[in-house]
Amino acid sequence: MMHLERYVTKIKPAIEGFIKEPNKDNLSAVEREIEGFNFGEMRIYQVQTLVPLVLKLDELSGENQELRTSLMNCLSNIVSHTYLADDKGLRSILVVVLQQIRDPKAAAMLPNLSEEIKLAAIQCIFEALRRSTSDVLESFYVKETAMLLGQILLTLLEIIEREKYRKLVQSALQCLLVAFYVHDESDPVDVVLRNQVADTIFIFLPKVLIVLFKTSLKDDTVGETIKSMAIQALGRIICIMFEETTDEYMKMRYDVDAFRNLFNGTNGRIEPEGEFNYFGKKKGSIEQNEERLHQMQAELRSPQWVAATSRRLRPIFVETSILRAHEALRLRKSYAEMCCLLLRHCAHNLRSNFLHILESVLALSEDEDPEVAQRCRDTLLHLQEMPSSQGIFDENAEMLLDAHLNKWPRILHRCEDNEQFAELLFFKGFLRSVNAQKLQLLLLVPKNLEMFVTCLLTALDLSTSRELLNEEYSLRRMREGDSKDLAAELSKLTWRQFKHLGSDRTVAILYDIAAILGAEPTLNRLIFDYCQDLIKQKSMAMNEAVLLLTLMVTRPAVKAARESRLELARLLLDQLLCDEHWNLALQPDAAWRLKVDKPTHWFEERTPGIYSSAVEVRTQDCDSDDEQSEQVVSKRVSIADAQFNVLHTCLVLDAVGHCATFIGDTFDRYIFLSLHKVLLKVASSNTIVHQAASFAFVSMQLALKYAEPSHFIECSTDYITFHLNALLKRRSNESTAAVDILTVVLQYSSRGNVPHLDSLFHTIREECSKSHQTANVHSYLRVFNAFLKHVSNWQGDAEAEVNAVDQPMQVDDERQSVLSSWMNALKKPQLLDDLNGDADMPDSPAQDDQENAGAEDDTVPEPMKPVLPRHVEMVKDILSQVIKFVSTAEQSQQIAAIECFSSGLPLLAAYENELLPLVHLVWQPLVEKFRQKDALVLNRCFTLLHLLGIYAKDFILKRSLSDVIPQLKQFLKAASRHSSTEAKQQAKTQEYKLQLKLLQSLADFILGLQIEGKHLHELMSTAALYLAQEQPPELQTLARQFFLELAVYNGPFVYVTLLQRAHLKDYKDNVNQILEAMGFILAASGPKAYDLDQ
Repeated sequence: MMHLERYVTKIKPAIEGFIKEPNKDNLSAVEREIEGFNFGEMRIYQVQTLVPLVLKLDELSGENQELRTSLMNCLSNIVSHTYLADDKGLRSILVVVLQQIRDPKAAAMLPNLSEEIKLAAIQCIFEALRRSTSDVLESFYVKETAMLLGQILLTLLEIIEREKYRKLVQSALQCLLVAFYVHDESDPVDVVLRNQVADTIFIFLPKVLIVLFKTSLKDDTVGETIKSMAIQALGRIICIMFEETTDEYMKMRYDVDAFRNLFNGTNGRIEPEGEFNYFGKKKGSIEQNEERLHQMQAELRSPQWVAATSRRLRPIFVETSILRAHEALRLRKSYAEMCCLLLRHCAHNLRSNFLHILESVLALSEDEDPEVAQRCRDTLLHLQEMPSSQGIFDENAEMLLDAHLNKWPRILHRCEDNEQFAELLFFKGFLRSVNAQKLQLLLLVPKNLEMFVTCLLTALDLSTSRELLNEEYSLRRMREGDSKDLAAELSKLTWRQFKHLGSDRTVAILYDIAAILGAEPTLNRLIFDYCQDLIKQKSMAMNEAVLLLTLMVTRPAVKAARESRLELARLLLDQLLCDEHWNLALQPDAAWRLKVDKPTHWFEERTPGIYSSAVEVRTQDCDSDDEQSEQVVSKRVSIADAQFNVLHTCLVLDAVGHCATFIGDTFDRYIFLSLHKVLLKVASSNTIVHQAASFAFVSMQLALKYAEPSHFIECSTDYITFHLNALLKRRSNESTAAVDILTVVLQYSSRGNVPHLDSLFHTIREECSKSHQTANVHSYLRVFNAFLKHVSNWQGDAEAEVNAVDQPMQVDDERQSVLSSWMNALKKPQLLDDLNGDADMPDSPAQDDQENAGAEDDTVPEPMKPVLPRHVEMVKDILSQVIKFVSTAEQSQQIAAIECFSSGLPLLAAYENELLPLVHLVWQPLVEKFRQKDALVLNRCFTLLHLLGIYAKDFILKRSLSDVIPQLKQFLKAASRHSSTEAKQQAKTQEYKLQLKLLQSLADFILGLQIEGKHLHELMSTAALYLAQEQPPELQTLARQFFLELAVYNGPFVYVTLLQRAHLKDYKDNVNQILEAMGFILAASGPKAYDLDQ
């Protein structure tokens, strides 16, 4: 009674007030009163409330949009709290609401409508259909209401297709689901009602499916929600139209022969008679269209219509298959739901598209989302458990395989990521779902095996670039640290750069496919033998074949078929450890150059007469050097060949490393054959080969459970020594390999491992002095450098044998205060002329003669002279050999020789009698290098000069001032003129790097040699050029640091030098910063600065 009283006293008066005076205030009163009221208690409430409001809405048609919008929202609110029990009421509501946004005469939407009124109308239609009982819907979905339903559907489709307001489009999609009785609240078991709905509105199916299909494939700007709802609607609407609900279809589900027959119709291309009646041409006459409409209304969804329509749906299933590779999980879930729904309920009626749907379900069964994958796997399991489809995969595997192998290469070469991922996802699901014995039978056919492996190798096609040929001439320092961390860093495998695959997820799924093939014993041996034949035949795809076998055999995540894969890993190692894979040329030959002895006119373009033209052609085509041209060309290593060889070497090392990890501690049987080869590649100057070899070495170390590389080397010393001795006794290029291996062994070895290599050093030192070994000098210098650097590391352990080493460069530790340094400098009577006596110094040759004499006297054995330690003797011998290569013409040898001398110099610091003669011998070649202006070499030369200043000091002071300092000043002045352009360049030139080196170390060099007087002033004046604002900020910072370091050493010189530039605009900021750090503050005005300068 409470509800009745509320209705009579409040709701009804409010409605009557709105009917009499329709305005927004009265409507708001109605909305307040009906809030929370239960209209479902008595049917009279619905009649007394909805009827007057609907009639009033009809009267208001064409008037205030805002009022009509609010009224339709009010109607939606009332309907959402009750159930419509009268089909006439439902029809009235739909007609009146539809008139608010659509012109029934013109069959089009009304113009100039707001988005709000459209949204209110769609929501009202949605609530009216959703809150109708099944009896009402059965009475409503009849032939007589098809026109009204068609108007509703066309309105919804127009909104979905054209509107930009997302909420409006989403509401239209929800309303479309309700109109087809496929929304979430519909009863899927009510077969009668679903058939009645489908038979009533199937005529509008083409337009509906086209709009939903286009919406589902729109770009991401429409939003994931709309695309997901469109996919969901597409699947559910197709399902209600093609679901198998009759007794005939239910019997076919369990009839094996009938089910198999559906595939026989898949390949049929004959159009059934009368298909034109279902799908007329756009230009068909009115009579033809009317005839087609009457036929469809009479026959409804006949088997002929189902078959014809199913064939027309093929483009939809083909095009939407790309959605299985979409990055958005929500879209993949909707698409998986669609495919699984159709596969379960419409397999027979969609016979023409059954394989397309099956492909998508197979692919999504391997989706990264567990929910999506499990849904598809359950569907496949359900399909295989049905009596009619138990052998569906086996029977159609060959058809699916052929179809996808034919289109795989085209998809790969298009390089469209989603398309590639969708295709590879299918193959992954296919290989997991199809019986292994069936796959084996398919691949036993040579053509099928060739196509399948070729497609895999095409997907694994690796790209080559100039980066593969990057070289590093200096001795590379082996990386130290935790072996597992180093292995994780090296496992990035940068040489695996795929030509066609662009995303990590596509590469990952391709790896998974290879792992699936390797985990099946019936398949892996077939593919292994085929790929091994490609490697033996040196096919152009041999690199990809090596990678495929590596992925098949050594994937760590796969635990199945380990014994079978272990056998394949051993066979792979036996193949890859052959010498033919390790002796490839990793550098291209020099480019052909024009012969310099040819006459000038040989290469001039001119148009001579007929006779002379023939003579010229004959002259140009024939050359005295062309007799051996074919042999030269056949032996030449082009850039492409070198890139291929580098990539092959990296992949072989990649395979060895992964095989070692997979095999584990039993890999020790391959150490004798593999370790020295891997160490040789670790010593390679090629950057990427070094990385691959380091990966292989660390993988072998961890597989054999060695904690440190030095322990691994120590336990394998016998193997390494055997191969080194064998290589040194062979031809020269193999002795070079032995030297390179020794370079790595030294860096990875501890001090206790080296004595047994003493004899090898004697051999290398002797070979280095032979004239016919000039081609191998660079390798000899590298091993010398490695030894010298590691003697430095072992210096702490050798302190018991070596005298205490005096610490050089104690200027920094014994600095006086700023005040005392200024006082000492100001007490000197000649500030700038104290070194003018340089001209009165004894001639350098006389000094050199005395030094040479002293050096010769020192080399004479004396009874009381202490015996030098063995490592010092070796260092002395090495440096003596190295000096002569400083003057060589080869840049790489110059760099290696200078770095070698720089490494050995500190080791002789405590042995002055041995050190100074070597310094004397290296000085003149070093000065010549400073004069050549090669920035790459000059960088190393200054490092050596800095070390000479530390350990030789006064011995090189006068020589430095006369020979080297002028060259440095000249270089810095010349380079400062154009170094400002370096700031705009991302890649720094060698000259710029040398400027950085000089400004960074010049102060220490001055302090070490205690340079004073005019030379100090000139160096400061030169460095002051880099305080200009036009210089790169990095150079300005180093210049400021240079003056601050010298401020303690000679503050007055710094002050005077800076004061000369303090008034210049470009220098003012940097000069002020330095002077402020020294405790001075300059006045801002120009005259005061001038007075200070005076």
